Amino acid sequence: MALASGQVGIYTGKENLILGLDPGRDKIGFAFSDFEGRLILSGIFPSSERDNFFNDFTHYVIEGKININKDLMSHVKFVSIGNGTHSREFTEYVKNKISCEILTVDEKNTTLEARGLYWEISRPSFFMRLLPEGLRVPSRVLDDLAAWSIALRGLKKYRDISGNKL
Repeated sequence: MALASGQVGIYTGKENLILGLDPGRDKIGFAFSDFEGRLILSGIFPSSERDNFFNDFTHYVIEGKININKDLMSHVKFVSIGNGTHSREFTEYVKNKISCEILTVDEKNTTLEARGLYWEISRPSFFMRLLPEGLRVPSRVLDDLAAWSIALRGLKKYRDISGNKL
């Protein structure tokens, strides 16, 4: 995977973006990624606040720079949504909120992938590196990084559909 390598990607405001969403019953992870697969911004919001997210997502940011233009949504080329819990209802909701293509992707093992992504952007301490990666426990919930994994899967699917022409 082409990833952030220790830091979150830099967004110039010109590129098209992917919005990855990991819908759940209680909370929803989100991640904005560029077409190189780099994480631009991510966070988690309560499912009950989904209207607030689409109005101003900056309150929910965990990774990335909050000073990024709030108009990030206008640069989203497509939305990639995981097909797990509450996906069907949430996909319909998103269709009414943002006017772009929506791709549904398999979200199997995205939580495991999120752990690997976490350690790529949050370098483990010396002692933590002595442990096998499977035994390292991240210090926070990873729904946003699962959404990044979903965005990366959506990017692959989008490239397959469009014949790798971006």
